Amino acid sequence: MTAGDTPGRQQLSDTAADAYRSRREALHATVSDLDAELDALEAQDAPDGERFEAAMRQVLETLHEHIREADAPDGLLAEIIETAPWFAPRAEALRAEHDDLLASTHDLIERASAGGEMGTLLADARTLSARISDHRHTGTGLLMDAYMLDVPAGD
Repeated sequence: MTAGDTPGRQQLSDTAADAYRSRREALHATVSDLDAELDALEAQDAPDGERFEAAMRQVLETLHEHIREADAPDGLLAEIIETAPWFAPRAEALRAEHDDLLASTHDLIERASAGGEMGTLLADARTLSARISDHRHTGTGLLMDAYMLDVPAGD
C-alpha cells in the first residue's frame, strides 16, 4: 500500500453481493446436509458406504461450483485483489484452501470406493465438514472487511 492508498471498505455491487450470498448459502446447506448424513450413518450398525460416497460426491459438486465462481478471473477473489490489494494475502489463502478441500474430498471418495473403514471415514468427513464451515466463515470475514456487505445475523 502506498502513502496515498486508504484501506477501507469498498462498495460491492448488488449482483456480486447476491452471488456471494448464494455461494455462502450453498456451502452452508452442504455442510448441514453432510452433518445430517453423517449423523444418520453413525446411527447405523453397519454404515452404508454407498450412501457415504454419495454424500461426499454432493460435497464435491458444491465445492467445484463454489470454486468456479470464487476463483474465476472475474470472480470475487479477483475483484478483491484488484480493488483492495492489501487483502490479497487473505484472498490467496482462501484460494489455497480450495485445493486442500478438494483433495480431502477426493481422498474420502476414493477411500470409500475402496471399501475403507467407515469409522475412520466418518471421523475424517466430520473434520472436512468443520474445515468447510471454517472456510465459509473466513471468507465472510474477508468480505466484511473488504466490502460494505450485510450478512444475515446468526449465520
